Amino acid sequence: MKKIFFYGLTLIILSSCGTTAPLVKLTPSTLENKDYWNMGQQFVCADNKNILFDCAFNRMENNKVIFDVRITNQSDSLVLVDPALFEATVYKNDSIRLGNCNAYDPEIVLAELKVDENRAIARANRSTGLSILSSLVTAGAAFAIAASDEKPSQKEKKLNKLAFGNDMVQIAVAANAGANNMRAERNWTQHRDLSEAFLRKTTLPKGYFIDGEVHFPYYKKALWYDLRFNVGNAVAYFYFEQALIRSREQIAPMK
Repeated sequence: MKKIFFYGLTLIILSSCGTTAPLVKLTPSTLENKDYWNMGQQFVCADNKNILFDCAFNRMENNKVIFDVRITNQSDSLVLVDPALFEATVYKNDSIRLGNCNAYDPEIVLAELKVDENRAIARANRSTGLSILSSLVTAGAAFAIAASDEKPSQKEKKLNKLAFGNDMVQIAVAANAGANNMRAERNWTQHRDLSEAFLRKTTLPKGYFIDGEVHFPYYKKALWYDLRFNVGNAVAYFYFEQALIRSREQIAPMK
């Protein structure tokens, strides 16, 4: 079995009028776990029942806090790694709890992206069909006008009006089809990137490891994220303190 890698989340289209996300940083507590640095990231690590856990904050994106996680199986048996079972308890301060949540299930996220991609493709195809139908109807109406006994000037007015109406339909249909094609392509790209980047549900043999990204909901008012990782019968706890580095207002918009 090869070393298994997973991901990075979400393609975003940014514009100068878009809303800039706040910049936050999560710093791990080293009172409970040992730490080490790797390429600018501060990892904390734990060992429980010969299952090794390594965790570092990566970034905030799309109202999610994203962690790089590595699980190493040094036990004598197979273990199931399922990030959907990973939990976070979020605190406003040292005593007030904001809530509990599970990590985002990669399989559900990927399935939702695929469904939305297929829906966008279907809408684009319907727009193409409507464009063809509009052209056929316009051609038939134009033929009927040309074959009528009306004066040439009246025919010309009707034909111009008919052509203008068809042009408006074609523009609207093309815009709709283009938007849905872009959405389908964006979802396809996001699905591909996420499927490679996520820490996904995997049965891990002895002597192997898996690493990737784990996503939790972002809590604006959080001070602490207490993470609980369950792998087989092993459990690891990590504590990260959240600090706002820059607010939306402090970050200059893109020029």
